[in-house]
Amino acid sequence: MQEMTVVIVGHVDHGKSTLVGRLLYDTAQVPADRVEFVRQRSAEQGRKLEFAYLLDGLEEEQEQGITIDFTQTQFRIGERNFVLADAPGHREFLKNMLSGASRADAAILLIDAAEGVQAQSRRHGYLLSLLGVRQIIVVVNKMDLVAWSQEVYQEICREYADFLTAQGMQALAFIPASAYEGDNISTSSEVMPWYQGNSVMKQMALLAYEQKEAAAVRFPIQDVYRMGQARLPVGRLESGSFCVGDRVTVWPTQEQTTIKAIHCWPQTQKDQAAAGQCIAVELNDPLFVERGMVMASPQNRPQVSRYIRGRIVWLGKEPLQTGRRYKLRVGFQETGASLQKLERVLDIGEIQEESARQDVPAGFVGEGVWVLDQPLVFESFEQCSALGRFVLVDNFQIAGGGIIQEAVEEAGIAAELAHGQEDRRSQLFPTEGSVTKLDRQRRNGHNGMCFWFTGLSGSGKSTLARALEEKLFRQGKQVYVLDGDNIRCGLNSDLGFSREERAENIRRIAEVAKLFVDAGFIVITAFISPYKVDRAFARSLFAADEFKEVYVKCPLEICEQRDPKGLYKKARRGEIAYFTGVNDVYEEPDQAELVIDGDGRLAMAVLAMQKTI
Repeated sequence: MQEMTVVIVGHVDHGKSTLVGRLLYDTAQVPADRVEFVRQRSAEQGRKLEFAYLLDGLEEEQEQGITIDFTQTQFRIGERNFVLADAPGHREFLKNMLSGASRADAAILLIDAAEGVQAQSRRHGYLLSLLGVRQIIVVVNKMDLVAWSQEVYQEICREYADFLTAQGMQALAFIPASAYEGDNISTSSEVMPWYQGNSVMKQMALLAYEQKEAAAVRFPIQDVYRMGQARLPVGRLESGSFCVGDRVTVWPTQEQTTIKAIHCWPQTQKDQAAAGQCIAVELNDPLFVERGMVMASPQNRPQVSRYIRGRIVWLGKEPLQTGRRYKLRVGFQETGASLQKLERVLDIGEIQEESARQDVPAGFVGEGVWVLDQPLVFESFEQCSALGRFVLVDNFQIAGGGIIQEAVEEAGIAAELAHGQEDRRSQLFPTEGSVTKLDRQRRNGHNGMCFWFTGLSGSGKSTLARALEEKLFRQGKQVYVLDGDNIRCGLNSDLGFSREERAENIRRIAEVAKLFVDAGFIVITAFISPYKVDRAFARSLFAADEFKEVYVKCPLEICEQRDPKGLYKKARRGEIAYFTGVNDVYEEPDQAELVIDGDGRLAMAVLAMQKTI
């Protein structure tokens, strides 16, 4: 049976924990010894049974009467399973509320009848709208404090309904209640005969599941367990369904296999699994899979990109700034990220746009384009909420959360990066000598040109590059090869293999290659350069007839069989992170001037490249 997460939100002391505790108590879903412990603790403080204590485990919470930490509680209504996420309401604990709402399917928002709609009530409603939580039940709590007044209830409903409408939202129901007294919580109230609607529990039973079974298969891998010799990817099937024998693709490596068995607990094995179920999958092939990868059906591929447009609620100590690096998490994936372009800033408190701001302060919302260190496997939030929500981490603390709106075209980002280079160059004043590029070309007897070899490790880039160099050199051409490992031993010896450093590696090579072309040389580069944006940036430095992208196309299995440097073996053992083809993607060129079969004949390939000069 599919499980539904319902987050309980509202202003501090509006009765969230009491509501959850009352639901559990009324339906006898709390152990008797826990109830007795809470009864004794309440008596020591001169109180009747405090239902909130059934949840608030911290002594500080019980002393102050507020929820500090985010808690999750299992709850059942008949055959339906719920996770009730009790989120802190105080502004200081808004981050915990954000964490609680990040995976919610629905929300119960409480408003104290005696205090009315508060700024935090609006703020929480706005956060729910930003995070895409559409099913909202509004509970007007503590009606006993206003003598069960229908007029007070109706005024609160009118005010908050108007606010939700302004955000493009609508509550499923407004319910007058008293969580402490039990009115309209699990059963209908006798002291408010003017209300003929559902109790909280009955309204919860009417919450609709997102239609995930019919959607594309999305199985984010949370971990990999061992069972004998088998390695079992485990996680929650977020959408679609699995059957034994189904063919699946593992992203981002794009390796395919079939499902041998499906394991779940307490059962040991089953033939199929539906969305919402936590399972372990046994595969027919010994593929390399790890936490953060995503399984999908071959006919419905997820989006994979390093460039996304997202909307984020920022709660960090320092303002969110463009260019600064953060950690971004989607599901079980984590990668470095920076905000490339800030497009919109909104003040949550005032619910208004701040068009003049160049950063995003705490309590504000930012929309813009993000550049990631590694390609992310994701969906827009509308397509799959589990792969469309993200959180940002700054200095090891969750500092914000939001939703992915869409992928961004790589070409546009490449153009912006190139434009940024031009902006910096505008402050510099390069000198020019009397010897021109044309003079050098005439002396050499040929034009300068860059052959940019790209392909998987082991595809044959270096072999082809050296063969072409030798052929051209014997013809009297001025030619030189810039090879990956050679450059890293010298010019780029200060760079490691993080996404930022790999991008900088390619940027430097592109600039050096440009100098060679300016000198009238034919320069040949041999680098994996797996990302389109990096290759697009290199291309942008040259005139149209000076740059030839050469894609050495060779199947992964052939490259892995060759494995001349033993890198694939290390990557399969988990000794190398983000190794292209194993646990990182290779973005195939879509505008290469020449595609060469990396498993074909060397002489024919060299001849084909010669003809382009």
